[in-house]
Amino acid sequence: MTDKGEQRTKAIILAAGRSTRLRPLTEEVPKCLLCLDDETILDYQMRRLAKLEIECALIVAGYKRDLIQKHIQRSDYNLPVTIVDNKLFYETDNAYSLSLALEHVDPAVDAILILDGDILFEFELLRRLVQSPHDNACIVEDGKEIEPEDCKIVVKNGSAASIGKTVPGNAVYTSMIKLSNELLTEFKQALKEPRAKLEWYSEPLNRLLLKFPSAMHVLYTNGMLRCEIDTYDDLIQARAIRQRITQLEHGTHEV
Repeated sequence: MTDKGEQRTKAIILAAGRSTRLRPLTEEVPKCLLCLDDETILDYQMRRLAKLEIECALIVAGYKRDLIQKHIQRSDYNLPVTIVDNKLFYETDNAYSLSLALEHVDPAVDAILILDGDILFEFELLRRLVQSPHDNACIVEDGKEIEPEDCKIVVKNGSAASIGKTVPGNAVYTSMIKLSNELLTEFKQALKEPRAKLEWYSEPLNRLLLKFPSAMHVLYTNGMLRCEIDTYDDLIQARAIRQRITQLEHGTHEV
């Protein structure tokens, strides 16, 4: 196990899916390339990652992969990028996408930051996660009415006791998580194991949290802005949130 000070952090962005709920918009471009205002969702994430001590970004692409690659080549993110190709995106899940990205990760020296490619967040949330002194941490949204389709977390004594869409969670997972050391080693191995059905990565992670019940520290949004973009209504909301974040960044609080 490496000393924490020697670790390098690699960001993983999961962006391989077809995003059928956003059709017809996603018939032409992958979801991560949909525009918020003057930049795409991917631009927003990458430019904020570049402000932190991130060694590189691993972007898992599948659906319309070539468009993502061309977009990255035209962009100057000031952060090295590797495209991880999920050729089986039509028939696999985000657990499989993540397993491909982890082939580029050595838990002996790497920590990882995992972001879904369809989330928008205040930079401060990302900074707190990356700079958390805890080896493993995730961000959960408090104060949100929990919906059945949400990925939920059971929080006990400041730690994530379990995670998943079917767990009786008391907070909503924001698809922002940091893993390192022993938990990352075990997680990488768990994602390699054969699975009889499609799974979100939260499911093998949940099995590990049952094994290591205090390993994952929980950070709360505490009212900071974030959203996930699954539908057209979500996209409209995300564009409004992006405007509010811009106002906050410029020191105004007008809505």
